[in-house]
Amino acid sequence: MGKPFYYFSRCLYSLGRPVYPTKVIGRENIIKKGKCIYACNHLSAVDIPLTQVHIPGYRRYIGKVDFTERKSSKFLLSRFGVIFIDRERPALSTMREIFKVLDNGQILIFPEGTRNKGDESEMGELKTGLALFAAKSGAPVVPVLLYRRPKAFRKNYMYIGEPIDVIVDKGRMPTAAEAEAITARYAHEFARLRVRLCDYVENKRWKRKNRLKTGEIPPALAAFDAEHPAPLVPGEAEGKSE
Repeated sequence: MGKPFYYFSRCLYSLGRPVYPTKVIGRENIIKKGKCIYACNHLSAVDIPLTQVHIPGYRRYIGKVDFTERKSSKFLLSRFGVIFIDRERPALSTMREIFKVLDNGQILIFPEGTRNKGDESEMGELKTGLALFAAKSGAPVVPVLLYRRPKAFRKNYMYIGEPIDVIVDKGRMPTAAEAEAITARYAHEFARLRVRLCDYVENKRWKRKNRLKTGEIPPALAAFDAEHPAPLVPGEAEGKSE
């Protein structure tokens, strides 16, 4: 029942688009077919409907097992296609289900693991689950970033970044140390995307006179890259030296 209910709920959520006006940047980075992991910051309960409405296609969502404690949420989310996972002790059957989806399908995960109730301009600490799923499946990670906490009738921005495909040794489960290193790289890429998004909003890049030239990066991003070199992932240094 996952797909029918998913598309039915998407139609319902679409009716609420005027309530949560959201400008999407980077639509060209959407992967419509094939395996892919969308990773989004998590600021509110509206994040799921927003990503469902503004990112076309069918995908499964990863949700924490706590949602199964209430029969109503378990019933609805299960039919929506949510895969429930215990972050502390993930069941083998759950992991197999996720990897089965990623054989040629898509999932969306909130890598912070829970809703960020603090500073909306910064992501919380990323969990290693995203790195595990990406490394084992070989799926590219498409970062999605909401500019601020969604509020009714307040304009918001959703930035869909270029796919992150930095894992060298794909197709196997990484060690704990490798997963931590890959997660640090993802955190870095999300921080870069935040700089891009802030530049877009603050400098009104949607206006013709403020647009950057093709291939040009925002000055703020150039400064960020100079001060924050990207953490290497396992095997990357060796690949660069060849």
